[in-house]
Amino acid sequence: MAFPNSQSNPNGAIPVYITSGSGGGGGLAGPAKAGVSAKGTVGTTSAAIIAAGAFAGWVTVQNTSPANTLFVSFTAPATATDIAILPGAALTLPFGPTNALNGIGSAAGTTFAAVGY
Repeated sequence: MAFPNSQSNPNGAIPVYITSGSGGGGGLAGPAKAGVSAKGTVGTTSAAIIAAGAFAGWVTVQNTSPANTLFVSFTAPATATDIAILPGAALTLPFGPTNALNGIGSAAGTTFAAVGY
């Protein structure tokens, strides 16, 4: 018995029917992709925290610093007026950025972690 609205997959993977999202409403998703994770440290000078094209689908960046704020930007250099990620908070991008994500800390030793695919 097939699930309602399911589609067969010629590659032999388990079919998944997508009912919403940016894919145009309905479609077949292939096998799961391998995840990627990274961690690092930035200071008070802007640096690329995620390389261009490092994540294909989505990415979450968490500020793992206990006290410092992480500022991120898609343009270089990142500044302290860009998107602020407070200590312990995270930013999820529902897409894989094609350009680098730059970051700067409110103080030296601002740590972060990233996970996605």
